[in-house]
Amino acid sequence: MPQLLHPSFLRLGRRTAALILVLLGAAVVLVTGLARPADASDPYVAGSDATRAIRLAGPSAAVVVGRAVGHERLLGLGAVASRTVDRVVDRRGHRTYDEVTDLDARGRPVAVIRYGLDGRVLAATRLGWQPGTGRALANGTAAILAAVRLARSVGVSPVGRGVAQSRGANGWSVRWDRVAGGVPVPGDGLRLQLWEDGSFHGLVLSEHPLAARPATTIPAARAEATVGALLDRWIPAAARRDARIAGAALVWVAPNDTFEPTRPDAPAEVRRLAWVVSVRSSGALAGTLRGLEVSIDAGDGTLLGGDVLR
Repeated sequence: MPQLLHPSFLRLGRRTAALILVLLGAAVVLVTGLARPADASDPYVAGSDATRAIRLAGPSAAVVVGRAVGHERLLGLGAVASRTVDRVVDRRGHRTYDEVTDLDARGRPVAVIRYGLDGRVLAATRLGWQPGTGRALANGTAAILAAVRLARSVGVSPVGRGVAQSRGANGWSVRWDRVAGGVPVPGDGLRLQLWEDGSFHGLVLSEHPLAARPATTIPAARAEATVGALLDRWIPAAARRDARIAGAALVWVAPNDTFEPTRPDAPAEVRRLAWVVSVRSSGALAGTLRGLEVSIDAGDGTLLGGDVLR
């Protein structure tokens, strides 16, 4: 079978951009939220531990537990037998936060709340299958109102237009996607998971810092032309006709190492305004590559990274 992509491109293609995973109502909550950056002198290296946790005790733990007790009541999490408090440094996510784990009488985790170092709630989840027993919410509007009430009770104010999605017996998912200057910030925003009756299941808040918007923005056509030139380098001539540019959209992105392995292994903390150029494949090339998303800086036209679609 002929080689459809340059070997260097195939190697880089495996270094795909990190995805922000949010597991609400599960035993683990992986969150990027509002907190101070982790120590920049200790950058994440692929294959190393992404997080470090230090158990807090004494006055430091007492302050965090004091917040948690009030928020547990407001969210309806109920009484717990004991709690642990950890200071977590997320090297991959450039975040440091305090995590409170609620334990039952057997020492099993029943809820988790995460706080930024400024005391703001970043995430909370009730673990296990504990649906509410009240009357089911009538519709999406009712779900949004219930989500707003719960978020505000712990000091989180939704911004923009809420979108509710029914998940049947799993209740409702309500989200507010972040938009800055009319441009989406993928992965950022507020998410709440509710049971069918509107009772609390989970919450995640994520908001990354944004770089200054460029004084002037290059046209989409220039970004597409830049990507076209890159495709000419990455894909042998025999298969190049099977890769076409499908359009470009302005997005706040995290620069990453997908196409440049010398960059740090974790996506950058600060989001930059970029044209995300979509590339779709056909023919024999589609058997190796479904497509690409290539991020081009909207100010100076440089390559910021992207993602490989397989």
